[in-house]
Amino acid sequence: MQEYSFIDLFSGAGGLLRGFMDAGFKPVFSVELWQPAIETHNKNYPNVQLINKDIRTISDDEIKPYKGKIDVIVGGPPCQGFSTIGKRLVKDPRNELVFEFIRFVNVIKPKVFLMENVRGLLSSDGGKIKTAIINEFESVGYKVISKVLCAADYGVPQLRNRVFFIGVRNDFKGEPSFPLATYDKESYRTVGEVINDLVGKENQFPNHIPMKHNATVTARISCIKEGEGIPKEGLPEDVAFGSRSDYKNNQIKNFSHVYKRLSRYKPSTTMVPGHNAFPLHPTQNRSLTVREAARIQTFPDDVIFCGNRQEQCIQVGNAVPVQLASCLAKHISEILNGASCNQTNQGVAKKNTSV
Repeated sequence: MQEYSFIDLFSGAGGLLRGFMDAGFKPVFSVELWQPAIETHNKNYPNVQLINKDIRTISDDEIKPYKGKIDVIVGGPPCQGFSTIGKRLVKDPRNELVFEFIRFVNVIKPKVFLMENVRGLLSSDGGKIKTAIINEFESVGYKVISKVLCAADYGVPQLRNRVFFIGVRNDFKGEPSFPLATYDKESYRTVGEVINDLVGKENQFPNHIPMKHNATVTARISCIKEGEGIPKEGLPEDVAFGSRSDYKNNQIKNFSHVYKRLSRYKPSTTMVPGHNAFPLHPTQNRSLTVREAARIQTFPDDVIFCGNRQEQCIQVGNAVPVQLASCLAKHISEILNGASCNQTNQGVAKKNTSV
């Protein structure tokens, strides 16, 4: 089997990096600026070159030697807001990092690129942003399509929806397409499948350190049933108000993910840390540990996350799930092999029990 090369931009905790490596791709280098993520990269992938500086300071001359030598560029530039004029993106600070991704693609000219972003990008400015991004990629020589993918459709126990753009260089015979889903609502993997075995093993795995909730917060959490949030009738008076001195007069609301308890029997909601905490554990009166959230993001246990708890949470929550990244990588290898047909409108395949 041919080994394809790739460059990983905005690497973060390395969800795309690990997924593509697991699928047999060879990483050439990653780019990451945030120190906790740099430490995570160096801890887990010391043999993968990391350019640890602001991508905007990496000149065209520095990356020109890679022109025509890279098969795939992947990455998820942070979404900081967008603006357009007509069907063109406007080069302002709010969308500058998307232009950096496009610049790398334009200078290096990979056969294929994969870019990830939040689903809201598709509806931004009435859909003009999506059109503008596609136009930008087309202007530098690529056939491009976009689609919102639900991670649960690809073996991730999480109802996480993100938009992906796949582009294929115009002079390459392959066509951009997305892989078939391998799971459906009847066969989705569940939270219990991936974290139940960690109960009772707290502090015995890296990053599996429970938050130390105070007695009031623990009692409040105990009022929330599995798979639910704060009861409609409200919380008991003694736990209904904030326990911190600066919140003691504030009634607790069902905000964010903090007071939502996951179900063992369903996929998780999106792993985004709210107030520095993930959703509540299905059976324990605490929020998920970083390790449990990483399991739901399909990171293998050999990946160690560095930084303080908040920084670890951000890294895990922002990552592309490893299993989804691997599925996309395998599909891109088919495009590179010239064996891929457009599968975006085909039906859901039967459950892949090997995942």
